[in-house]
Amino acid sequence: MFDQRDYVMRAVKQLTEFIARILKLALVDPSQAKSQLDDAARNALGMEPSTLAFVDAHAAAQLLGRADKVVLFATILEAYGELELLTGAQHAARRHFLHALEVAHEAARLDPSSADARGLIDRLRDRLTPA
Repeated sequence: MFDQRDYVMRAVKQLTEFIARILKLALVDPSQAKSQLDDAARNALGMEPSTLAFVDAHAAAQLLGRADKVVLFATILEAYGELELLTGAQHAARRHFLHALEVAHEAARLDPSSADARGLIDRLRDRLTPA
């Protein structure tokens, strides 16, 4: 169990670092950044991110099966939102952030002790609350 959690935590850290690099690339070439994020998401999740994005949060969580993978998907959705913000598409970004929040809630439902899910929920709520 701990080996699997350690592996997932390393994967999340690597994905977070990758997302930071992608967001820098998005300032120069948004389409290339989105393509690279799609590839990374596909590799991290083991399926097409677009497939998961077309279903509701509960169905996506069922397809992924584990809370840690669900948190990973929610983090990827948040990154898509960030890319949309960088290209000036505020409505599309908000849609991604809302979907990420719903997915993060599913992760918390699957594993109520997940600090990752709770942290992501808090971050997304802050982002979606008007200033």
